[in-house]
Amino acid sequence: MSILTKVFGKSPFEPLYQHMLKVNECVTLVKPLMEALLADDQDEVETIAKKIFKAEHDADMVKKEIRNNLPKGIFLPVNRGDMLNYLREQDKIADSAEDLAVLITLRKMRVPEELRENLKILVEKVLVTCETAMKVSSEIKLLAETSFGGAEAEKVMETIEELKLDEFEADKAQMKLAKKMFSIEATLDPVSIMMWMNVFKELGALANHAENLGDHLRMMLHKS
Repeated sequence: MSILTKVFGKSPFEPLYQHMLKVNECVTLVKPLMEALLADDQDEVETIAKKIFKAEHDADMVKKEIRNNLPKGIFLPVNRGDMLNYLREQDKIADSAEDLAVLITLRKMRVPEELRENLKILVEKVLVTCETAMKVSSEIKLLAETSFGGAEAEKVMETIEELKLDEFEADKAQMKLAKKMFSIEATLDPVSIMMWMNVFKELGALANHAENLGDHLRMMLHKS
């Protein structure tokens, strides 16, 4: 092993990118999961949920590998603690997808007709937010190559601003859906209301963690 390899060690940014790909597998399964729910296809809901559980487990394995194999003495263009916080927030996106799948498989749920359109809009807004976050995260290797500066950093900062706007739209959609549900609460039993509120919360959490991911990256860019 060369002296340079000993000093600088293995770059953690390729594994961080691989972790993002696993997280993205969870995110891309959310749409078909919700479509199966809207179609009242419980078998398909169960099938897709299992795929999300597997993808989330794979993401966890990559996360553990990164944590276990990141030497404390490695030279990085960013703070080691900041990078681990970024990894944690990225992983929370996969966790929220898994939590959503768990909720939907706990109890057979039929989407009330009055909620269908608002639910579709919320899912769309949440997934746009997550897609923007994945776009931001996919630049991590290029940012490392440019020491988190220059034109690449400026481009990523612009995308992070888009991410904040996307999350704001998701927040508004979540609020509209919750209000719609309470407008028909007399037709729903208390357990259904509780379950739907938790589903809305987990969908919102996907967008929140996506925005937080951008905030963590913004902080690393400002420090570099």
